[in-house]
Amino acid sequence: MEQSFSSILTYSIQAIAILLIIFNILRRNEKKVGWGSLSPLLALLGMAVSFEFGNYIFGDQLLSFLGLPAWSNADNTGFHYTIFLSSIFFIPSLIIGYKNPKAFGAKIGKWVSSIYLFMIIIPALFFIIS
Repeated sequence: MEQSFSSILTYSIQAIAILLIIFNILRRNEKKVGWGSLSPLLALLGMAVSFEFGNYIFGDQLLSFLGLPAWSNADNTGFHYTIFLSSIFFIPSLIIGYKNPKAFGAKIGKWVSSIYLFMIIIPALFFIIS
C-alpha cells in the first residue's frame, strides 16, 4: 500500500513538472499552432502506451480490450506487441513533425518520436536475429 502511494506521488510530481514546463514554453511561444503541433501530442500518446505505471501498462490493457495478446508467448514472455501499438503513434508523429517544421511543437515531437522509434527498432532487430 505504501509503495503504491509512493508511485502515485512520483507520477503526480512528474506530471506537474511536465505541465509547468509546457505552460512556460507556451507562454514564450512565437510559433503558430498548426498541424505540426499534433506531433508532440502523438508522441505523448506513444509514450503513454509504452510506459509501465506500477503493474499497469496502458498498451497491454488496450490490446487486451481489442482481444489481442500483449506478448508472443502465453506466459508474458517473448516479443512484446505493445511496441507496435506505440509505433502507430510515433510514426505519424515523426512524419507530421517533418512535414510541418514551422508549427509549434513540431520539432520536439519529431525528436521524441525519432528517439523512441530508434529505441524500438534496435531491440526488435536483435529479437529477430536471435
